[in-house]
Amino acid sequence: MKRMMMAAALAVAGTASAPAQAATYSYDDGARSVGIAGTGPIGQSFAMIGTTLSSFGFELQTVNPTGNDPLSFTLYDGEGFGGIALKQISISAPDNALRTVFWQDVDLGGLSLTDGRIYTAALGTGTTRLAVRYGPGTTGTVDAYADGRLLTGTALPTSNRSCTAGLCDANFRFTSTGTGPIGAVPEPASWALLTLGFGAIGHALRRARGTRRARRLV
Repeated sequence: MKRMMMAAALAVAGTASAPAQAATYSYDDGARSVGIAGTGPIGQSFAMIGTTLSSFGFELQTVNPTGNDPLSFTLYDGEGFGGIALKQISISAPDNALRTVFWQDVDLGGLSLTDGRIYTAALGTGTTRLAVRYGPGTTGTVDAYADGRLLTGTALPTSNRSCTAGLCDANFRFTSTGTGPIGAVPEPASWALLTLGFGAIGHALRRARGTRRARRLV
């Protein structure tokens, strides 16, 4: 009986303390591009999901055939380029052919952030070779990512009405880890295990009380 109660308790404890898994969140809503050097820095504000940021990436495109200066990646606290720089990394993009579209991810090594807080990821470079892909189109009316927006050091042309209306977002993605067991909401399968574990404990306790009553009657 004691073994049953211990096993049920361990099953419940093991379910509740399962480590949080890393997840990748990707937002890709456009095929347009804007040069980093010409309007840089170029960034994207976003709402953090979880508490540990493992990586952040932009979808880039080569728009000129020559030059491949390093990229500078900066993560700012808050929306815009005026917040505290939480992380700064220099990276080298691959020497791709003209018009190549690719993802450039930056390894952040598990940066501790605040769940739900707004941050800004930005790229800068001295080369005119690379551009950031973004959307929607010039006259788009739908904001695909409401928690943030595309940010540029130099204003985009007023003819780009979707961006001047605040609807544009970079094609970006990030990988993060959630808040862990404290405050976590179990998956449906976990709820089933929890219910089974508590039921086993309750059944064992009822049997123990029944055995004690029988002994007293004898």
